Amino acid sequence: MVMQNKKELIEKLTGVHSSKKSYYVALKEKINELLQIKREWEVTFSAVTDLLVFINSDYEIQRVNKAAVDFFTTPESDLLGSKCYKLFYGREEKCSPCIGDQVLNTQKTSYLQSRTRYNRVLDIFAYPAFTEQNKPYGVTYYAKDVTRLIDSIKLASMGEMSAGVAHELNSPLTAIVGNSQLLLREASPDNPHYQLIKDIHTSGIRCQRIIKNLMTFSRQDEFTFEKIDLNTIVKSGLELAAYQIEKSKIDLVVDLYENVPALSGSGNGLEQIIVNLLLNAKDAVEEKMQTEKNGEKGIVTIKTRIHPDNEFAIVDVSDNGHGIEQEHVSQIFNPFYTTKSSGKGTGLGLSVSLGIAQAHGGFIDLDTTVGEGSTFSLILPLDQEAPVKNGTMKMQCD
Repeated sequence: MVMQNKKELIEKLTGVHSSKKSYYVALKEKINELLQIKREWEVTFSAVTDLLVFINSDYEIQRVNKAAVDFFTTPESDLLGSKCYKLFYGREEKCSPCIGDQVLNTQKTSYLQSRTRYNRVLDIFAYPAFTEQNKPYGVTYYAKDVTRLIDSIKLASMGEMSAGVAHELNSPLTAIVGNSQLLLREASPDNPHYQLIKDIHTSGIRCQRIIKNLMTFSRQDEFTFEKIDLNTIVKSGLELAAYQIEKSKIDLVVDLYENVPALSGSGNGLEQIIVNLLLNAKDAVEEKMQTEKNGEKGIVTIKTRIHPDNEFAIVDVSDNGHGIEQEHVSQIFNPFYTTKSSGKGTGLGLSVSLGIAQAHGGFIDLDTTVGEGSTFSLILPLDQEAPVKNGTMKMQCD
């Protein structure tokens, strides 16, 4: 009975009603034909330069193409089985409204433009997939990265305005800082006006830094690109920020990957990102320490590493602060948006940092959990001809 069923199966698959040898030759040919079709389909699937992601009815990722792997900078094995809302938005719960639900319920194609992880704007087209019984069992996402187009339209007028404001303020501020500096030289510390003059000078310097950020934001500053060592840039940034972190009685942990391949970039620009991320981490930890006062030790960690595909160098800046609420995550890279208390932030730091990262062909990612802390990751493309060597170098700064 079993052999009869097997014979019928072979005949059905091959269409051959002949000898046993003919059955297996035809079956082998049919298998090879199916494998060839599978290979051709996989090549076609991976050749699409925009993102293709297939999910099942439980929102679990079943299939991705190479463009999606590159976009999320995560090995395919780690993507498969994860939830789509975690992958696209870093969320722990399903989106509301959910484009996948809409497609499965209506059985029609749906469209959404959304700002996703890495502060990227995607045009997402969702297509229903059907079984042979014409029942929907999954959704195919076709997503196109339109960040540059959207951001260029959005920021063009704002950049022009910022440049104009910066130029108008620069001249009077130069006079304020210069004159206050002259007065400080002439006044002794016991002079009743000394502290007032010092405050004027300090405030003027702060305003000049804001103007510099405005100039960078408006693309008026140009970066000189050269071969740089990422660890050297990190150490340089640490020299500027470490004192402020340790002065706040926060532990600073440094973990540098040895022999990171050379990058093509601006040392000053990348140093600015490092300093900004470190000081933001310090502020987050400091605020938690002041509000909660639970005795937990504040920690800021900076780490360099190489992406598993050896295509990116990454700098992670982590803190055990209060984390960022989900409703703020999609906006923190917007110009002039800040979650800090009044007087502690201009809302330009992350926007400027993202602009510098994008000028290097990279981006900044965020992983945050409310109550536990955040990790900002600066992700930069490597020069592919440079070798990658194994090994790590760790330092503990108490």
